[in-house]
Amino acid sequence: GGRMLWLLLCLLPPLGCSRTVTQDVAYKERHSHEEVAVTTRPHIYYCRSPNMEDFTCWWHPLDNLTDGEQVTYVLSYSKDKGPKHECPDYLTAGPNSCHFDSSHTSIWKIYCMNVTAVTAYRNYTSQEHCLDVAEIVQTEAPVNLTYMLTDAGGDEMGHSALLSWTYPVPSDLQYGWITLVHELQYRRVTEPENWKVKHPLREPHVELLGLPVGDYVVRVRCRSHNYGLWSKWSSTLLMSIPTRPPAGKLLVRILVSGVGVVALLVIAFGIIPQSRRIKDYFLPPIPKPRIIGIDPLLLKV
Repeated sequence: GGRMLWLLLCLLPPLGCSRTVTQDVAYKERHSHEEVAVTTRPHIYYCRSPNMEDFTCWWHPLDNLTDGEQVTYVLSYSKDKGPKHECPDYLTAGPNSCHFDSSHTSIWKIYCMNVTAVTAYRNYTSQEHCLDVAEIVQTEAPVNLTYMLTDAGGDEMGHSALLSWTYPVPSDLQYGWITLVHELQYRRVTEPENWKVKHPLREPHVELLGLPVGDYVVRVRCRSHNYGLWSKWSSTLLMSIPTRPPAGKLLVRILVSGVGVVALLVIAFGIIPQSRRIKDYFLPPIPKPRIIGIDPLLLKV
């Protein structure tokens, strides 16, 4: 009965039903066209410079090729709307990439580029992608994140810890284009969303004072002071703040205290009984005066 009623409604106003079908077909065609537009041409999705001296761009390749169909990618670029040039190096950064070495990199100039996929049937060209090298600087993630407790035994509130790390490619910093700033985050293991932040840090180390006893997760990242993006986070470090002095430091304190006690006992039982002899050595008795030729017995009379 419901089906018959629906058919009658469509037959009574013929334009209404046909309009609905037409709109649905048009929507599917438009949506399909949008998908084809996205998947049937390359897309430059990421460009990065680690040091403002060179940079690399990567693109997504075509994903609608038939089996065995050959494709070649050609990246063309211009600087400040100048003449077009082809990518200088397709190999250094791996597949679907273009690397610009220092001789092809200019600071504070606008690069505009696109990638063309050349097939046997037709060419597919990406949208134009423009960039300033200074704006795509993204440094490497710090490495060798370590910590050391800096107080001998801590106190009731906890310990102080010195954290330090290194930059994995020191040569990127030697020309002075990049001055790093760092951000360190730490939290208790039991508080996954409660990150505490130390930023900005000019040096690759920081001391955390009076950390309460417990286990902490620590991570650090860096960026150029003036340009670009934050690096990825370093590998996380698990830092444990003990409830008592570390065994090694406790042993050192016991040994030092023991040596001090022994020294005091030596002084007390060794030097004091010999005090008269020491006094005679440093303060000998003063001899009585004698006059040559006079008998001392006559002086007593």
